[in-house]
Amino acid sequence: MKTTLSPGQQALQEQLEEFLDEELTPLVRRMADRSPHADTEDNPDIRAMIHQALTDLGLSAGLGQESWAIAAEQLGDVLYQGTLLDTAAAAELVSRTAAGSARDELLAAVAEGTRIALAARDTGTGTTADPAPLTVGPDGNTVTGSRSFVGFVPEADQLLVIGRAGGTVRAALVRPDAPGVTVRRHEELGRGELYAVGFDGAPVDTWLETDAGTTLAEVWRAVLDGARVRQAAYLVGLGQGALDLAVSYAKSRKQFGKPLGHQQVIALRLADLTARLDAVRLVVRAAAWEADRPAGAPRLEAAQALAMAAETARKIAAETMQVHGAYGMTEDSDAQLFYRRAAVESLRLGSPAELRSEVAPLLKDRLTGRGHSQPA
Repeated sequence: MKTTLSPGQQALQEQLEEFLDEELTPLVRRMADRSPHADTEDNPDIRAMIHQALTDLGLSAGLGQESWAIAAEQLGDVLYQGTLLDTAAAAELVSRTAAGSARDELLAAVAEGTRIALAARDTGTGTTADPAPLTVGPDGNTVTGSRSFVGFVPEADQLLVIGRAGGTVRAALVRPDAPGVTVRRHEELGRGELYAVGFDGAPVDTWLETDAGTTLAEVWRAVLDGARVRQAAYLVGLGQGALDLAVSYAKSRKQFGKPLGHQQVIALRLADLTARLDAVRLVVRAAAWEADRPAGAPRLEAAQALAMAAETARKIAAETMQVHGAYGMTEDSDAQLFYRRAAVESLRLGSPAELRSEVAPLLKDRLTGRGHSQPA
């Protein structure tokens, strides 16, 4: 695994740093916060502009996982909220399933700013890796079912609905404003834009199908691996943003006439978190590198990276709150934002229990010499 950035990756990083500058970062961090004390009326318009700007910078279909890991880390640092990462997963699935003009048309729409939200799991039934049931209508053109924790549904142009129908995994693009689609916002710790979506005979715009010899379950698992690497990188960025906030506060806040960071206990805790985060960053970069290899099959690496990144992000966010004390719980502090988002984002593509249940057999296969692969 290489540890240095290519010229293209370096250029992408610099472009994102220039775009997500000190002036824009506070706006991005608050643009999905449904605080009762915040004005959120113009947030959908702001998110649309941010999405379009990021797409114009090249964050769309065709970007390698190593480059995506760099970009996602910076998005996590500023607590970006929106459909960009979902759209990336949808574009990858489209590129592996749709054929000819249909694929080109869908990918061109994504490159121009079309937003797609991922709807793969439901409360109590199914997981992200093993999607919840989905009923296909007798005519094959409608779907019935329910999905939870779908982000930014009212702002999405399409919903990518993944589910098991007739014993096989199916994937369809459905418009969120189509007949038979109902939407209800979740009240969750992150105070963000997560929704429960019901489909009652909702018309399907496009079914995504694979060629003979490849099942959609296999393709979806490969796409999920990439999505998990990107989410892990996002959580590394979230952890870095929270850690930077804690360090900055520890330098400026004084107790007994000295900065808080001069206390040995605080300094050692922050140093420990820095070392942990650097280690997780290397694990995530290794998983991204594995995913970009021609024969790469990073199922184990992706699950491990996401599990480690999720645990580390939540720990750093909690420690950041402790460093800030009571002030960290106030609306004026970004510490509570990182804490809230870490709690939600760490579960987005698999809870710790789900990831452990997936990693155990993969590790067993690896140790017994049966390679990377695991049947979908």
